[in-house]
Amino acid sequence: MKITKLVASSLLATVILGAVPVIANADDSAAYSTTGQVAFVPSTSTTPTTPVNPTDPDTPVVPVDPTNPDTPVTPGTSGPLSIDYISNFDFGSQQITTATKTYEATAQSFTDAKQAAAPLYAQVTDNRGSDAGWNLSAKVSKFTSGANELTGAQISLANSAAVKATTNNAVAPTVSNVTLDPANAATVASAAKGAGAGTWVDSFGSNSDLGSATDTATDGTTSSRDTDKAVTLEVPNGGNAKAQKYTATIDWTLADTPAN
Repeated sequence: MKITKLVASSLLATVILGAVPVIANADDSAAYSTTGQVAFVPSTSTTPTTPVNPTDPDTPVVPVDPTNPDTPVTPGTSGPLSIDYISNFDFGSQQITTATKTYEATAQSFTDAKQAAAPLYAQVTDNRGSDAGWNLSAKVSKFTSGANELTGAQISLANSAAVKATTNNAVAPTVSNVTLDPANAATVASAAKGAGAGTWVDSFGSNSDLGSATDTATDGTTSSRDTDKAVTLEVPNGGNAKAQKYTATIDWTLADTPAN
């Protein structure tokens, strides 16, 4: 009988011990660190960056070519450092004179009729991620019509301003007021090392430079057009003009290093 009781007592003790809960120490804690990672490389997109409105660079636009409104504008270049858009310059239809005259360029317009006329402009995007800087220069040819030359004609770009979208926090490039003539290339805008990242507009003038001019056609009729007073063509002493349309080519070069 004693042996039986001892065995039963041992089993009861085992059951009781197994039912006791384990209470954790309230001061116990643990720490562990993880990481997040992302890598960026220069843009390889073959789609040019969309032009923006120079007076509202947060708004994408489809520019109208001032020299040929019925023809789509030339697409910008692709790649991590690109020329997105540069306005053509149209100085209207003018009467022949022997006096020195200055003519205003037609303002920039857009396919969206809700967008008002804007200053002419150049737009550059730097998505290289190197902050190496860049340089935009321009050189104009002579104004010619067949064998005839518009003697001494030169284009001036005044009141230039660097404009950016509100989301761009980069350091601004330097923009310059320049005179374009066939003799030399002129630096229009330049970003020093550490500047000019993202999309930038070099606006030739502002809204205060917008005006209007009256043109005279060959039949004597007149018409008015919106103009940008910051972009002008000076023709000394009438330039020996003939009753023809004169055209010049402006070659724009975007280099991947700043100007010296």
